[in-house]
Parts: sequence; structure tokens; C-alpha cells
Amino acid sequence: MDPLLLAGLAAGLALIALLLLLATRSKLAAMEERLTDLSHAAASREADEGESKESVEGLRKLVAMMAAGKSVDAEMVRENRLYRTAKPADIVAEQAAGPAHVLDVRSPQEWAGGHIAGALHIPVDDIQKRLSEVPRDGRKLFVICAGGGRSQAAATFLANRGYLNVHNVEGGMNSWKGPVER
Repeated sequence: MDPLLLAGLAAGLALIALLLLLATRSKLAAMEERLTDLSHAAASREADEGESKESVEGLRKLVAMMAAGKSVDAEMVRENRLYRTAKPADIVAEQAAGPAHVLDVRSPQEWAGGHIAGALHIPVDDIQKRLSEVPRDGRKLFVICAGGGRSQAAATFLANRGYLNVHNVEGGMNSWKGPVER
């Protein structure tokens, strides 16, 4: 056989093999991308299912509160939360009618800088281990921090543990206009 013909045949076979390799590689990349998309979709679906279970559980607790004769406002149902919101002025109004339960969940350093007279101080990280110290007499319990984030977490925690009449103070001590004790 002619060496030139053999070389041409070898080059042709090599070209065909290269084209097959490139096509296979492209298909593998497309399959890998599809698997990644499916994996993300499955993870998203699992997260949605978790949120749905949490939402149903919150609504179940709201219905249980109503069945027990506890008041539930429309905002609590709309936002699927077991506590109410309050303004710092609501604490002042409550104190005018008598002693109010105020739970300050700020750090010890923030507490030392000034706090509401008569408030109970339990830093948010200590709530779980000091839960027995939190009043549970059914009166309003105002939970406050510096700006409202930590108190929201504490209010959620307390409400999920069966505390009723919990109020997260929006704006926290940053919005407090009343007197402070040091």
C-alpha cells in the first residue's frame, strides 16, 4: 500500500476520533450542567418544604392560642409570628398603669451603659439556660435590645416556648426616650 495513502487514512481516522471525543466531551459537559441544575432544584425544593413545615407549625400554634382564648391580632397571623410588636412608648404607657415586665437582652456592657428601671437583664445568648427567670404570669412581657434584632430572636424563642403576651420592642433602646438607670 502506498505510504501516502496510509498517512492520509491515519490522519482521517485521527480526525474522526478527535471529532467524536469533542462531541462526547460536549455531551458530558451538558449532562454535568443538567445534574447541577437538578441538584440545585432538589435543594431548593427541600428548603421550601422546610419553610412550609415551619409555617404550618407557626399557624398551628396561633390557632392553639386562639382556641385557648388568647388574643391574636391580624399582624401576627399575616407575619406568622407568635409575638406582638411594640414601640418604646408602649412600655411607658404600661408602666404608667403599674409595673411592666421588661426583659433586656443586650450585652452586659450595653446594660451597664443605661437600661430601663426595673428591667430584667438576661443577654440573648443566656435566655435558654435562664428561662426560669423570665416572668410567666401572662402580663405583657416587653423584650428589648439595642435596635430590635436580638429582641426579635428572644421574643420568637419565648413565644415558641409557650410564653404568652410577648412584645418585641421595635427600635429598642436606640429609640427609647424615657429615663435610664445605670
